[in-house]
Amino acid sequence: MAPFVIILLAALLCAERAQSLQCYQCVGATQDSTCKQSTCPFPKGVCVTQEVGMAMGSRKMKNKFCLPTCPKGKNMSIKNIPLIGKMIHSKTSCCSEDLCNLGVPVQVSTWMLAGGLLLGLGVVLLGFQL
Repeated sequence: MAPFVIILLAALLCAERAQSLQCYQCVGATQDSTCKQSTCPFPKGVCVTQEVGMAMGSRKMKNKFCLPTCPKGKNMSIKNIPLIGKMIHSKTSCCSEDLCNLGVPVQVSTWMLAGGLLLGLGVVLLGFQL
């Protein structure tokens, strides 16, 4: 019985503790305080922050979510996308620690919000490859 207990104890000590990744989640956020904490449903997922803004201006909005893998590397940028007469740029970054996709509050216009939502949904749902 003692060898069984020792083997069981050793196995428990060596076993990796399974924990799910915690990420902030929101779409079109102007302030990070509007983002909610959520559990990533993917076993080896990453927290993603997508920052969308005008090419000429300081207004930005953020989308935060969890994905199974980081889209096309750890950081990617899309610049000067024409959308409804406006030039939009997007920067996506990924991280893999709990609640690591938090940032500073931003301001946003209605046109940028619409453009960012369309761009974010397009990248995620259509699997846009750069």
